[in-house]
Amino acid sequence: MAELRSYRLGRVVDQLQSAAVDLMVLANPVSLRYAADWREYALFQSRIPTYYLFVFPDGRLIFHGAYGAAHDTIDEFRPAHYLNCFDGGLETAGLAFRFARDVEAAAGRHGRVAVERLTPSAVSALQERGLQVVDAEPLMERARMMKSSLELVCMRHSISVAEAAMAAMREQLAPGITENELFAVLHQTNIANDGDWIDGRMLCSGPRTNPWYQEATGRPIREGELVAFDTDMIGPFGYCADISRTWLVGSASPSVEQRDRYRRAYEEVHHNADLLAPGLSFRELSNKAFQHPDEFVARRYACLAHGVGMTDEYPKIYHRQDWDRHGYDGVIEAGTVLSVESFVGSDRGGPGVKLEQMYLITDVGAEAMSSYPFESVLL
Repeated sequence: MAELRSYRLGRVVDQLQSAAVDLMVLANPVSLRYAADWREYALFQSRIPTYYLFVFPDGRLIFHGAYGAAHDTIDEFRPAHYLNCFDGGLETAGLAFRFARDVEAAAGRHGRVAVERLTPSAVSALQERGLQVVDAEPLMERARMMKSSLELVCMRHSISVAEAAMAAMREQLAPGITENELFAVLHQTNIANDGDWIDGRMLCSGPRTNPWYQEATGRPIREGELVAFDTDMIGPFGYCADISRTWLVGSASPSVEQRDRYRRAYEEVHHNADLLAPGLSFRELSNKAFQHPDEFVARRYACLAHGVGMTDEYPKIYHRQDWDRHGYDGVIEAGTVLSVESFVGSDRGGPGVKLEQMYLITDVGAEAMSSYPFESVLL
């Protein structure tokens, strides 16, 4: 753990130094976990920012506001000036002024400060004191991209927990179980193995599989239907296991439509994964990616691939149809991890299929990180 934490903090410090930043102020719970391995109240922190972390160019860490006050990575604990209405009341200007005064003392007069997820009043207070404010998010995303060997061990462990949960889900999948009951198995297994949370409730069945982004409900699952899900699991050590599968319920034979949609999704994932290689640009991948007939284009997934680490992360690589509006270029690098996505559902209705597989980018291509089998009866 000491080696893992040292690597991650070193990545943050490298970004801080390369951007000529005097101080970084972090509040995103994923950033706190990455930089300081801080795990406390992460979901609460995601909507009511109560803590913030000062990161200095020499790697020192000062943590402001904590319920627990002992942690191997933190050099010093101090009280926070709460930058939210729940903790600090509705008059935020005074709190922001006191916060800015602390930042100035740490960064130096007219210092360059990288911040993330601060309120407008806090940013204004920093600027009023003559501090130069820059965005910390690109620095943190760049730091998190490159995975160490120990991070990959942690990711594979999280994936193994997710796959154990998927196996338990598959065993319990039977006509009559509700979507919520089936999805609860994923949560239970994650928590039992010291995982953290699930980013979404992405499980649906039958007619709810198309279009995608319909979350789990109390609907009973029926014989012969498809069940599609995305784990979106923030598992042990804070690392994400992002895997999607679609299953056939019961012992019925699949329909022609079900098998067709599944084969298309399977082909899309594997075609695009075969393209992955260091040095390939995001735009090249988008241009070379698998293309579906028109009836499947409107309900395509939001991207064809995206980075993954402690959660979904940079980059998000868009489909050709979305490039002009959302696309941005970059280069795939060895040592990063990408999730390759597919959703296949016709705009004329019928079943939908969601598949997703995580890949480690190596010097020569891509290595699948998940070994959970695909649905052979649908291939």
